[in-house]
Amino acid sequence: MSEPRGGRAALLALALAVGAGCGSPEPSGAQSWRTVTSSRQALGEKALDVEVEYGAGRLVVTPASRPLLYEFQMRYDESQTTPVTDYDRASGALHLGMKSRDRGRGIRVNRVREESRADLHLTREVPLDLALEFGAGEADIDLGGLSLRSLHLSTGASETRVAFGAPNRIAAEEVEMKAGAASFQATGLGNARAERFVFEGGVGETVLDFGGAWDRSATAKVSLGLGSLTLRFPRELGVRIVKDSFLTSFDDAGLVKRGGAYYSRNWESARNRLTVEVDAAFGSIDIDWIDR
Repeated sequence: MSEPRGGRAALLALALAVGAGCGSPEPSGAQSWRTVTSSRQALGEKALDVEVEYGAGRLVVTPASRPLLYEFQMRYDESQTTPVTDYDRASGALHLGMKSRDRGRGIRVNRVREESRADLHLTREVPLDLALEFGAGEADIDLGGLSLRSLHLSTGASETRVAFGAPNRIAAEEVEMKAGAASFQATGLGNARAERFVFEGGVGETVLDFGGAWDRSATAKVSLGLGSLTLRFPRELGVRIVKDSFLTSFDDAGLVKRGGAYYSRNWESARNRLTVEVDAAFGSIDIDWIDR
């Protein structure tokens, strides 16, 4: 499971570069702010493949109300960016977000982070695959109660919060999350009803909360470069942790070590179990137990 140390160093370098780039001063210039809204009602779609690319600003994702398939509203600076709102009903492919007008320079971040905002509402009824790429800024992503088949989330220098506040309507195949140089928090992951969880972190503070209504066993792979990692588990969940760490402190919080792994005391009797493989370089790993 462990990647070569050289690969991890490259990940750290990339995360640091992203963080440094987002802090650079922006050139002065005229700005022209616009708001675009795109929406569509559900018309018997069997599936939805959603791809969101959002460079900088504030991003909010929440469930939609019936009969909406989706609704997307974005405030943007038209001197720097162009909105993207493409939907192909035949394939169920939905592409939303922004693209830079000047591919050579990219999007100037400082002011855009303060003024730009995108709100996305997604149907609860239609099974969907969600791929979301977010650059810099702040993101609040509420996926509770959706019919989510898979999630692939990538963030850069951002403060990101992901929540599964209610059980997923279907069992997800995979929840994959990648974070750059920033703080990242995911709560209610048990409600995703996923078979596999994957998290890759670069630099920053990470909280992975596996609370929720567990109805199956699952696996999780967690890779962390530099920073702190907090893992939260429901007390009734059977937990097994296998870790490969380098200069990383580990608070086992009452776990029992057997062989090369750490087990919760209820591992043998638990109805649902989670095996977590942790690969960390520098920082700390803390375990918290929560009541569902």
